[in-house]
Amino acid sequence: MKTSIDIDRELSDEVAELLGTRTLKETVHQALLEARGAVLRRRLTQRVLDGTLPVPTQEEYEELRRPRVPVGALSTPPKKRRPTA
Repeated sequence: MKTSIDIDRELSDEVAELLGTRTLKETVHQALLEARGAVLRRRLTQRVLDGTLPVPTQEEYEELRRPRVPVGALSTPPKKRRPTA
């Protein structure tokens, strides 16, 4: 979709250098992605600070990482050897 807008060229050139983009279109697109990421990170941080994001305790984390099947239970048993004469 094409849209016409006035953009501060000095600012867009500075942002292009920071982002490593070559064209104005790339710069605007990347800047929008960066802005979205920054807002989402800020919201996540606020949820952690507010205590509204469920974060497991160390004990809960260790329980989640604990194997559910005993070690070796899924391995193939060794084949029996035939006695040699």
